Amino acid sequence: MSVLPRTLSRTLATVLLLSAAETAAAQVPAPPPLAYPPPLLTLAEARAVIEGATAYARESNMRMAVAVVDHAGNVVSSDRMDGAALQNIRFAEGKAFASALYRQTTQALGELYKTRPDRYFGIMNMYPGKIYLVGGGVPLALEGAVIGGVGVAGLPEGVDEKSARAGIEAWMKFRETMKK
Repeated sequence: MSVLPRTLSRTLATVLLLSAAETAAAQVPAPPPLAYPPPLLTLAEARAVIEGATAYARESNMRMAVAVVDHAGNVVSSDRMDGAALQNIRFAEGKAFASALYRQTTQALGELYKTRPDRYFGIMNMYPGKIYLVGGGVPLALEGAVIGGVGVAGLPEGVDEKSARAGIEAWMKFRETMKK
């Protein structure tokens, strides 16, 4: 028996299998469309948060840094007030990053140290030098979806979060004016 008929029969069998698979694949329904990504946080919106937070600190004659990140923890904008310590911008970014990724305040995340030290240290080790689990980070939510986070650093304990919330309030007012 010659090699040619055997090779020809194998080739023919492969072609038949591929055409049958192609026909079967054509009958499979298309996958559903991808879900839309979370709404984007614009630079103008981030600046509105920052202006609201700095206005809160300025009213009490305090100095701080503030950072706003998107849903993935990437910095959209950040600022450090004149006279605020240089390291506060890194602390603010770490708080904003943590609140966006873990979708809760950094105050609540910091409490894990007492109740779930394994989880607390797991988070700290997962993002070394990038996350800061001290009060002052608050998630930014829009229509039930977390779209980012804000972090404030350099103010007395508990005041960082109040400043961040003042920034969020300013952001919500800004969004209302944009709808008109």
